[in-house]
Amino acid sequence: GGLGEAEAAADSDEGETEWTEEGEGEEPASPGDAAATGVPVPSRSLLSAQPLPAGPGGPVTVGKVDPAHMVRLSTCTGLLSADAAAELIAWEAAQRYPLEPEAVAVHVMARETQLMAIVESCESTWGLPVPKLYYHVDRIVAAESFPISRGRWGISANLAADASPGEFPRWHGEPSLLNRSAAAAAASRPRHRVAALILPERPSTQGEHWTISHDKGMTWNTWLRFKMRAIFDYSVRAHWAEIRETEWFVYVDDDTYVLWEPLLELLRRYDPRTAHYFGRPLHEAGYPLFVGGGAGIVLSRAAADQLSAVRDSDACDPLNLKWTDRMHSGGDAWLGDCAENAGVHTDMEFGFYPQPPVSNLFSLYKDAVAFHGVENHAAMHAALAANGSDAAYDPRCVPVFVDHKYNCLPHFIIGGVPKAGTTSLYKYLMQHPDVVSAEDKELTFWGNFFTPKHRPGRDEVMSDYLTRFPKISPSDFKVTGEATPGYLFCLTCPTYILKYMPKVRLLFTLRNPVPRAYSEYLNKVVDRTVVRYLAKRIDNKMEKELSDDAPPFESIVDDVARTMGSCGSPNRTFSMMDEYSTEMDEAGCYVNPFVGEGRYARYLRLWLGMVPKRQLMILNFDEWTASDEAAQASMGDVAQFLQLSRFEFRVSEAHNTHANRSVHVDKDAASAAAAIKAQAVEDELPVRTRCILHDFFQPFNSDLAHLLAQYGYPPMTHTWQSGSGCNGTSLWRFANVLPAVPHANEVVEEAEQKICGTVDHPCLAGSDVKAI
Repeated sequence: GGLGEAEAAADSDEGETEWTEEGEGEEPASPGDAAATGVPVPSRSLLSAQPLPAGPGGPVTVGKVDPAHMVRLSTCTGLLSADAAAELIAWEAAQRYPLEPEAVAVHVMARETQLMAIVESCESTWGLPVPKLYYHVDRIVAAESFPISRGRWGISANLAADASPGEFPRWHGEPSLLNRSAAAAAASRPRHRVAALILPERPSTQGEHWTISHDKGMTWNTWLRFKMRAIFDYSVRAHWAEIRETEWFVYVDDDTYVLWEPLLELLRRYDPRTAHYFGRPLHEAGYPLFVGGGAGIVLSRAAADQLSAVRDSDACDPLNLKWTDRMHSGGDAWLGDCAENAGVHTDMEFGFYPQPPVSNLFSLYKDAVAFHGVENHAAMHAALAANGSDAAYDPRCVPVFVDHKYNCLPHFIIGGVPKAGTTSLYKYLMQHPDVVSAEDKELTFWGNFFTPKHRPGRDEVMSDYLTRFPKISPSDFKVTGEATPGYLFCLTCPTYILKYMPKVRLLFTLRNPVPRAYSEYLNKVVDRTVVRYLAKRIDNKMEKELSDDAPPFESIVDDVARTMGSCGSPNRTFSMMDEYSTEMDEAGCYVNPFVGEGRYARYLRLWLGMVPKRQLMILNFDEWTASDEAAQASMGDVAQFLQLSRFEFRVSEAHNTHANRSVHVDKDAASAAAAIKAQAVEDELPVRTRCILHDFFQPFNSDLAHLLAQYGYPPMTHTWQSGSGCNGTSLWRFANVLPAVPHANEVVEEAEQKICGTVDHPCLAGSDVKAI
């Protein structure tokens, strides 16, 4: 499928084609002479010498796929040998229709208010190699800047300077392309013109014609339909010889960046003598498919002639749009209705993108022929030119198009857990000369304990997140990032972070959950937020009042002990950031967030399953804070992970301790690290409290140890020693079968099996034992 006339045949069968057994069907028609190309047409025996079985490994039915990709897919699945694939690729490359660049005309729907800037922008970037380029505006606007010929089809002189500069109008600024040397211009002689249209007055002007237009139902979309019809009429019916010689018509918005060579390569797959109409297909339920404007609409000469033949019909009247209640009702919708009336159907073609790449993934856009939404063509031009160039482009930079130019995306995120050194890590990194800070350390944009299912859109990421980082040019790269420990507990964070920042580096630092819980409690005491923190639920708003009535930590842990007895199963416990069932709530399975946040494996499993290992680093707080030497060594590892040069970090201070609180980058809240280590918070806990917590976390730490081993990360739980002096008797109701699945043991009551042994909330997450 997808080769010359075979494509039209395939599309007639609803866009699908199926390889058949040898002898069935016919070979695709070749547009050229196989003997002339010297490339033999491959036989079906290359695909399969024996009849293929049904089901997996059987015949492959495909939709529209790039031929080269189809060959690679077939090779990977064993349908083609390497030699057969090479032969088929060579044969496919020969299946091209001859096409001279002068046979393609690109028509730009230009904004009247910015005509000069648009011409200058296109002429100095993507328009340079295009032989025929036309800018369509109202005749009155065009005449204000260019000398326009008289008659129905008013046109300017050639914009490219193939004559003396005095023959061309003055520019408001540097002429750039217009002042090229005569020799350079004569070598190419592109025909770039301003095409003057006869249009109704724009609705926004509210002049004399506005009243007439308004009475006829003229709206902004109606005016756009008139303009699209005028552009189409001009491009197809104008009497100029250069218009008549056109075989392909390409219509784009003025904020579209066209990739000329890929466009030609795409068009060579099609015969202009056959009606083709393609671009970015738009579909609304209940309405016919049509091609959306902006990124580009392509018509072959045959399709344009068919549309021109019905141009005066009621279906092509801009005032009588067929589908009046459709969301899309501009110029592209008019052309779609007219095409449907002319019997010209939309081809499923790709490569017309509605916006530029969010990040530096140009290698994934090899099929691109146009990007819409590019307000700054020069910035896009420079970014494409720099892509892949070591001299002009830092490979660590992942560019994003913001404020009409390319800036580098944040390079790292510290996901933490609270009270595991995230602030110290962040402020240590800020010492490096190649690292610059975000607006603040904790941005909490992607989600946290209180919003574990945040799903930001592209506009929100652009306006509310990226604006909080310094603007870093691809040519002057610096590392920047943020540190929000709550991201670990956010269910949607890995999906959406990777969606918008696919190459971001993530650092998680974990800590023995027993002292971590008490350390966070001490911080909340200082902040006077313990009460509201305990009262938080996932669907409740956080209270704003501060309180000094914090319950003792011992009483909070006593509640955990009661939970272990009433809930019974570790993985039925839930905290403020978890989903839970009514049965779990009634069984008393809730644990406060000081303790709930220490069930690391439950949340880390999601990240390990989604983030490539090369992009995720996990640190053991208890190891890297053991001494200044250990901290220095760990920071060296972090620098290497973040692709930073070697640096001697100052690690003698600990940041954001309960004795000196602040996570903000503009406030220094440091304490001597040695003094903090000498006053370990765990030593302040009564033995009973510490043992309850040790008992609670034991199954979760075991789960974490297995999880780290499964994904090839260094062990860390063996360094978390909190059970000294404990009697070893567990308070968990099912302690005799932990860490095995409780409902897999016959001693579990049937009622308990119904509660915890369900698909929705099995007793032990990740168990291979099927739920009852």
